[in-house]
Amino acid sequence: MSACPLCRTRKGKRLCPARGEPICPACCGAKRLVEIDCPADCAWLGQHAGHWEGRETERRRDLRRVAPFLERLDERQAQLFFLALVGLNGLRAQRPALDDALLLDAVRSLHRTVETRRKGLLYEHPTDDVRAAAVATELGAVFEARDEEGRPLAPSDGDLAAVLAALEGALDSARRESAGAHAFLDAAARLAARIGGAPRPGPARPRLILE
Repeated sequence: MSACPLCRTRKGKRLCPARGEPICPACCGAKRLVEIDCPADCAWLGQHAGHWEGRETERRRDLRRVAPFLERLDERQAQLFFLALVGLNGLRAQRPALDDALLLDAVRSLHRTVETRRKGLLYEHPTDDVRAAAVATELGAVFEARDEEGRPLAPSDGDLAAVLAALEGALDSARRESAGAHAFLDAAARLAARIGGAPRPGPARPRLILE
């Protein structure tokens, strides 16, 4: 029996029609209709269809974890912030041990490096954890991605510094909630699932609407 593709730790025992492969019961229970686009006729969803009202509270909490920091960004920077949320899912898939503390260390290191570069100096600020240094490199590569038309995004150091400052603030805030080692990463995964991929550049600024 293969490992669950969502957590990569437990055994996949439930065939998920949305994923097309078995996932573990824990991920099925925690991620259905949040990170998983469950079809209405899913047998596992049907057993609990009357108990999903609480999911809206979780969605609103996720938005509140990023909204104060997103509001400080302009249109271009907000697009990059959403790109980072999507990219974090890829980093997490490659690094199952990644948690908010390790990511915060990496973001701080990359942020300091970019700020130093803005002053005309090339210096990579080290971290005490070699894993964080690797994550910082991989996170930097996320911002070198291309949009859906194949154009390089190539953010300026000013935009990149602003986005990294927002990520650092959101991560630090989530850690101070004491809501778990993966509170921000879990919120980022759910928000990225709702985004449906990296946002395309456009005239309208992304907005978070809290009902």
